[in-house]
Amino acid sequence: MLLSENEVNKRLIRLRNLENLHLKARERIIWLEKENEKLRKRIKELEDRNKDQNSKIEALSFQFEQIKNKLFGKKPEVLRIIQKKEKKIRDIFSYQRPIPKQITKVENHPVENCVHCSQKFQRKSIRIFFEEDIPLPIQKIVVRHEVEVGYCNSCKRQSSGISIPSKKSVLGENIRKYVCILSIANRMSHNQIKENIKDIFDMDISIGEIGNILQTETDNLRPEYQGLKESVLNQTGTHYDETGWKVQKENLGKFAWVATGTENFDTVFDLGKSRGKGNIENIGVGKVGISDDYGAYKNAFPEHQLCWAHPQRKLRDMAESGEFGKREKKQILKTYQNFSNLYQDIRKKIGNEISPLPSSGFSPYLKTRFQNLFSQISESHSLDPTPLSKLKTSLRKNKQKYFTFLKHPGIPIDNNKAERALRHLVIKRKISFGSKTQRGAETTGILASIIMSLKWNNPNNWFQKYLKLGT
Repeated sequence: MLLSENEVNKRLIRLRNLENLHLKARERIIWLEKENEKLRKRIKELEDRNKDQNSKIEALSFQFEQIKNKLFGKKPEVLRIIQKKEKKIRDIFSYQRPIPKQITKVENHPVENCVHCSQKFQRKSIRIFFEEDIPLPIQKIVVRHEVEVGYCNSCKRQSSGISIPSKKSVLGENIRKYVCILSIANRMSHNQIKENIKDIFDMDISIGEIGNILQTETDNLRPEYQGLKESVLNQTGTHYDETGWKVQKENLGKFAWVATGTENFDTVFDLGKSRGKGNIENIGVGKVGISDDYGAYKNAFPEHQLCWAHPQRKLRDMAESGEFGKREKKQILKTYQNFSNLYQDIRKKIGNEISPLPSSGFSPYLKTRFQNLFSQISESHSLDPTPLSKLKTSLRKNKQKYFTFLKHPGIPIDNNKAERALRHLVIKRKISFGSKTQRGAETTGILASIIMSLKWNNPNNWFQKYLKLGT
């Protein structure tokens, strides 16, 4: 069928129109593809930014929750994840007072007749019990010294039976020691010491006199303090930790440092310092340092054992937090349980005594097993929230320092001993609010080192040992 000329022209016009439309459509498609590519990049950028913001919000929410818990405590309805401890079987005699070792007086209490019917006893026996008490009121001792003084015409000098103080009335050695014990062992403030001595002994003592007593005793005990330092540093390992200690007129800092050995309870305190690395050198560097992951301890020791209890607590706090989603919470719980099981397994293998016996050494299998489990636990996961991801990164980075105990028998895997030593100082800080001067901070540090080391090493007769020091 032949098309007419008119029909051909119509079809040619339609074709030209289609070609023009096709070119415009192609141009629009290219433009839309470019715009679509830009929008995809923008969406990716916004998604990354949103993910980053959510991570920061999640981390800040967790930090804010931690701050609230420290300030106000945890709410009762928050369930704590605590390992159940096995109940220890106690002997019936553990609920009774122990029998005194020293008897100062014996009292007899005879009975002849029955108190009920007044008949004379045909058979009697003796039963013994002990009564511990103190004499009240405690009477103070006042000694009037009459000192002969002579003058020598040959050397033109004066001599006396004993040295004569510049003041007419002075305090004896025992009350001076007692003031130090009240300040350090009993954690009393100067005002509380003043009231205690007035109430019990009817003796007046001023705040300034208390300060002078503490300072004089500190000067007398400096050699003992240096001996403590040497004892702590010469042990198998040395625990280090720090806490806040306010000094009103501070020159060096507002922190307190502690170092204590692994073999006994010898402890050294250094108060009124900064948190800088140089303070570790002031106390002394041990053979193997045991500490948390604080930056000042980095490269501070020849060998460094990092504390397992710190990441354990951080994981527990995350597991107890309500600021994470279900999937993140499940991942946190899994990590916490695995780390806790490994921590407890290692403690059982080496013992968790304060002075563990030298181990015969872990088998190569156990060493490899512990390290492989540690690597698996610290491996990153896509569901890790920001706090957990940071903690795992730190664990992977410091893996070798967490296993220093494998090379040194007798080294514990946590820093709990140093934290327990600081607990006494923290309670005193809450009572006395720190020190007024740098000199007062130094005084408290030296006296606390001497007195608390004696008390922790000799709980039964530390008082008598302290009375003999410096005399």
